[in-house]
Amino acid sequence: MNQPAPTISALLSVQDAVFPAHPFSGVLAIAREQDWRWQEMFPAFADHHDNRISYAQAREGLLQARHRGGADLGLRSGTRKALPQLGQMATGMRAQETLAQALQFGLDFQLIAGSMVHLQWEAGPQQSALLASPLFDDAELQDFLEVDHLVTAINAARQLCGHRFPLVRVELRSQSGASLSAYEKFFACPVIAGADVSRIVIDNSVLQMALPQPDAQLAHASHNACQAELAAVGVLGRQSLLRTLTALQCELHSVAQTASVLGTSERSLHRLLAREGTSYFQITETIRIGRARQLLQTGLSLERIAEELGYSDSRSFRRAFRRWTTQTPAEFRQSQAQIHLR
Repeated sequence: MNQPAPTISALLSVQDAVFPAHPFSGVLAIAREQDWRWQEMFPAFADHHDNRISYAQAREGLLQARHRGGADLGLRSGTRKALPQLGQMATGMRAQETLAQALQFGLDFQLIAGSMVHLQWEAGPQQSALLASPLFDDAELQDFLEVDHLVTAINAARQLCGHRFPLVRVELRSQSGASLSAYEKFFACPVIAGADVSRIVIDNSVLQMALPQPDAQLAHASHNACQAELAAVGVLGRQSLLRTLTALQCELHSVAQTASVLGTSERSLHRLLAREGTSYFQITETIRIGRARQLLQTGLSLERIAEELGYSDSRSFRRAFRRWTTQTPAEFRQSQAQIHLR
């Protein structure tokens, strides 16, 4: 375990008041229009719009909005968000030379904008994908938040360029009741529901599109300002607890080993996990599921995948994967191949 050790204080908790009004701005706009009594849904913002709130505080209001707004609320709320609301982060994005650099700048400082899911690039030789994955284990809100944030990202990118640009396809997790035609109208590309991970696939040539106002000095100054703002939020890491433990490959190590790298005790680590409503076993199982799904979409053999995940043989891996997903590895590979052929 040779990775640089993050500190426990840098790990994002559902109780950390780090989320500003911006990630809720789309929902708040719709709530005002529909007379949903938004002050009762988000009382902290009713008192002072500059407040930051925790995920735990925001959750009840978001659940109410999701119930009232229907399956397409994520699409509707994401389109309401504007780049100027992001302050120094927007300034830094505009000052970059290419769309790829601007989006990466946004991803580097997404916590400043109050990102409630983790967005990241999955680079490929000809195409790359913007992936959305949960910061918190919340099945009731995950699909809504992923759509909201992916739509927000594309909306911001279009504002940077001043026009639309082609996307290859959009893959979304379960979107029960959602109007795929509405999604396809916004994204202007095929949209597939029922994917394993929500993501937007873009040609690398599009990502190299030049932006109209590059400014290296302004980009550097904005970078420093965003770093200072991120530190002021009080959560210095960009990753959630799950992301941090994933980076440490905790599924291959004991609680004692992981706690040592984090600079804390086993008891403190167990307490931190309990505060998030999870356990070390649940975290390691979640990580293994995610890594298994990723590896199964490559050409690696089951024997090699089992070895990568720390199993004694492929048979043990097959049993575990079926226990996690109710599918065999072969069935999962077949289902993913069908999704990409649509």
